[in-house]
Amino acid sequence: MLDLHHLPGSDLKEQKVLYFRRHPITLLPLILITVFVFFIPPAAYFLTQIFRPGFLDEPGYFTLFVLGGTAFFLFGILFAFQMFVEYWLDVFILTERRILDIDQRGLFSRTVSELRLYRTQDVTAEVKGMLHTILDYGNVYIQTAGEIERFHFEEIPHPNHVAKLILELSEADRKEHLEEAVEDFGMPNPDEAEKEKLARKLDV
Repeated sequence: MLDLHHLPGSDLKEQKVLYFRRHPITLLPLILITVFVFFIPPAAYFLTQIFRPGFLDEPGYFTLFVLGGTAFFLFGILFAFQMFVEYWLDVFILTERRILDIDQRGLFSRTVSELRLYRTQDVTAEVKGMLHTILDYGNVYIQTAGEIERFHFEEIPHPNHVAKLILELSEADRKEHLEEAVEDFGMPNPDEAEKEKLARKLDV
């Protein structure tokens, strides 16, 4: 499990609320492709034996076939490993104060995007299709008031629950950062009385 305090901008008082990645069903295409790739060399061998018996008995042909099959297996393993690493290290972290989107690209590339919860303007959960509905997974879109206009959590489990939780935490965090939230929404700097009114409006 990733230690939150190893990431930039962490606070010792900050606690993880939710830690999630894409739904495991999204690995199904990778599993099917991997099985198909590993099936090709044995299938090629048996088909050669059926339609061209004795072909691999010729000098050097069997050695070339073994070398080619081994290279094919190695590339298949590397492809499957890379795809699994991207799935496993592609994570989303929701804390009491911010959202972290860790995007793994390949084996040696990673991007960490951060969104302060008080900057959240709107959260939308999207579930499309029969399989998504049955297994309860889909997308969550977060509209923000910052430079990054939209965060996108792709194919995560229980998107409606996640969206509701983000809204609840953002409302609580907005109360603690009322001045920053007012500035992000383009409002003038209010006095204490106005702050209380704005806080009540933001809760609605």
